[in-house]
Amino acid sequence: MIIAEALDALWSLGVALLTWLAILATAAVLALEALAVGLYVAARYAWRALTGRTSRPTWARTRAAARRYARRPDYDEAA
Repeated sequence: MIIAEALDALWSLGVALLTWLAILATAAVLALEALAVGLYVAARYAWRALTGRTSRPTWARTRAAARRYARRPDYDEAA
């Protein structure tokens, strides 16, 4: 009887340990993904700021912005 209770307690502790391990691994993966996304966004904004691509046409964003850009007097139509 005592051995059965000890094995049952050992089994419960093992399941609890594996559950905590899974939770911590999931949290670590989510934190690393958030860090990777943050670094990507920061690098993209830094690249755009350093290369001067902030005043380019916004064709892919909205039609209204594209029309406003095309109405500018310094706009040179390519086609």
